[in-house]
Amino acid sequence: MSGRLPYIFNSQDLEKLLVNYNKLEGVRPTPTPERVYIWDETLRDGEQTPGVYLTLSEKLDIAKALDDIGVHLITIGFPAVSETEYEIVKAFSKESFSRAKIAAVARPRQSDIEACIECGVQTVNVFMPTSDLLLKIFRHNHAQALKIVSQGIELAKAHGMHVNWIMEDATRSQMEYLVEVTQTAIDAGAESVVLSDTVGVMMPFAWKYFVRTVKERVPKLRNNEIPMGVHVHNDFGMATAGTVMAVYQGVTLPHTCINGYGERAGNAALEEVVIALEYNGINTGITTEKLFELSKLAEKYFLIPLPAHKAVVGEFCFSHESGLHINAIVAHPRTYEPINPQHVGRERHLYVGKFSGTGSIRDKLLGIGLRLPDDILKKIVSEIKRKREETPKEVNRKKFNEVKEILKYLKVGITDKEVFQIVKHVVGPNFKEEWGKARNTFDENNGNHENTTKTDKENQKTENDTGKSSTRRKDGGSNK
Repeated sequence: MSGRLPYIFNSQDLEKLLVNYNKLEGVRPTPTPERVYIWDETLRDGEQTPGVYLTLSEKLDIAKALDDIGVHLITIGFPAVSETEYEIVKAFSKESFSRAKIAAVARPRQSDIEACIECGVQTVNVFMPTSDLLLKIFRHNHAQALKIVSQGIELAKAHGMHVNWIMEDATRSQMEYLVEVTQTAIDAGAESVVLSDTVGVMMPFAWKYFVRTVKERVPKLRNNEIPMGVHVHNDFGMATAGTVMAVYQGVTLPHTCINGYGERAGNAALEEVVIALEYNGINTGITTEKLFELSKLAEKYFLIPLPAHKAVVGEFCFSHESGLHINAIVAHPRTYEPINPQHVGRERHLYVGKFSGTGSIRDKLLGIGLRLPDDILKKIVSEIKRKREETPKEVNRKKFNEVKEILKYLKVGITDKEVFQIVKHVVGPNFKEEWGKARNTFDENNGNHENTTKTDKENQKTENDTGKSSTRRKDGGSNK
């Protein structure tokens, strides 16, 4: 804002002029944690974003940056899933971090736990589904699942590991069983418990009942002897809201992913959760001034561009074009900026275009030492608006579509064509007859593969006809 007068309102003036309903007595839940500890899942759940693959060096760069800004726990990978992931986790165990702890992921099965032990990690996040639907799909009843959980955690504890217990699909689980499996995990040695909203169905208002009910019915949670975490997906756009709401109910281990990366619609965004909590009086231990730098690092490695309107780190977050808004910001930034851009490592940008006024043009010219009378400024503004409105959009639209096509390529990952070429290479001529019998066709000349959209349409028809979801999977099998 070079050349402008100082802001005409000070902080005391603002307190009188702006109402903050978040701070009104009786509005904010009590008691609320004064401090939370960020548990970041970017290198595990974030990497499950379709088409994303991170190298060891990229993971290390992101992990070091997370450590640098003050993240408490970093989940680094799932060693049982592949040899590459195993080697990455093993390499991480030899690295030193100044503040963050690192953890690997495992199911409560012997081979998974042993893979973590062999990799040398000291902390393991043991997870298992708790909803009746997923338990049925994986062919477990409650009694069997409880035994599996107990044995898996006890095995990890027997090897001196710190164990975090994560309940997949907790928000669609029976409360009685959820409490029972939580108590079982704690009895087996779990040192924290995490409620996962795996498909993002929990509305913000429901977190109060959900978190408080689990806490009240599990003694060590009720007495705050063991911390609680939440892992929230963004399928309904509620990941940040749900995570923040859960914190206000006593959760102190919120899960996040940088830029909201993750499966499907993604996860609660680290930068959003941190700023929402910090601006409402809850200490996250994060150096917020480094959030934007961290965001751009993740964008660079994930190859997924940030939406321009993305909260906190999007290009337009602290950008203004409207002349009325710019004039107000000259009086004080809080008029149209609830977040100080410097607090997150950003700068304010003033755009010139259709909605610009003389104030923004005057400010831009004063920045280079040029002062013009108002009548000249009005003519300049009029010419700018005319030029913008007369600019043909076809050139920009063409470039936009070209960029979209390029981004499609980056998001594909391994195509069906590539998959079936690999299959053909591996099996050779031995399964020639099987190709002809397969329900989905494979063209040996060009590798075309018919996707399973027919089954999807059949399932949709069943839903439309009966009002119930079909129990058939895409591969034609039945969920037993």
